[in-house]
Amino acid sequence: MELQPLLDELRTQLGIQTDLTQVMLAFALLMSRVLPVVILTPFLGGESVPSEVKLGLGVMLGLVLYPLLIAQTREIPVGPLVFIALMLKELFIGLSLAMVVNIIFDAANVAGGFIDVFSGTNQAQLMVPQIGSQVSLFANLNLQLTTVLFLTLGGHHLVIGAFADSLELVRLDQIPRFGQGFWPFFDAIIRTSADMLRIAVAISSPVLLATFLTDLALGMINRVAPQVQVFFVAMQLKPAVSVLIMLTATHLILNRAVSEFSVMFGWLRRVIVLLS
Repeated sequence: MELQPLLDELRTQLGIQTDLTQVMLAFALLMSRVLPVVILTPFLGGESVPSEVKLGLGVMLGLVLYPLLIAQTREIPVGPLVFIALMLKELFIGLSLAMVVNIIFDAANVAGGFIDVFSGTNQAQLMVPQIGSQVSLFANLNLQLTTVLFLTLGGHHLVIGAFADSLELVRLDQIPRFGQGFWPFFDAIIRTSADMLRIAVAISSPVLLATFLTDLALGMINRVAPQVQVFFVAMQLKPAVSVLIMLTATHLILNRAVSEFSVMFGWLRRVIVLLS
């Protein structure tokens, strides 16, 4: 006995009015938008999380968001070429949203890299599970602090809420309208990338200023007493100064990260609106 008649009979008995094929196609499109964020963001997935776990988390998020798509499932086209185009569109939207969400974590990583270069600790490398690569000491510390702070403040809930808004503004069965034009959207993406550098400099500024003043002081000492080997003194002094400043300025760094979270969510909402 064929399977399709059984499914049709079961759907009729349960009172389900939507075709199961439409439901499966809609869910596949939803996964194309959700999975890029689950895979790429450190607070949801990362390279250290097994693929099965990331896929399961993506399916769970899809099930949570799927009730928003009930009205759209009847309009999903079943043609192969149109469906592939819609899936590519969903991947584009998912990657765009993931890039905006990642600016804080990328900025924290870059800020730690700045600190390591200026303090001379960039030779020590640690494995960071969230990004699946080796980074320097302060880059690892900043990334871990930012991730924990983001989860503590419930930022992942806001990201899921933003995804729910995107499903209402940019329907699965439609191509993004770019209501304000193509250029404002790409301009927002470019400015978001530029914001990453600004945030990185802001987060690392206390340690960068301290290491600069240390270099200035050692340079003045070398001018007064040339026999002092300031290069070897700096190799021991600058890492100690960097650690001390990081310990004393951690609350300032975290407060700045909290304020930048709101900036990131502002960019996320703007990108969603520009797509609609």
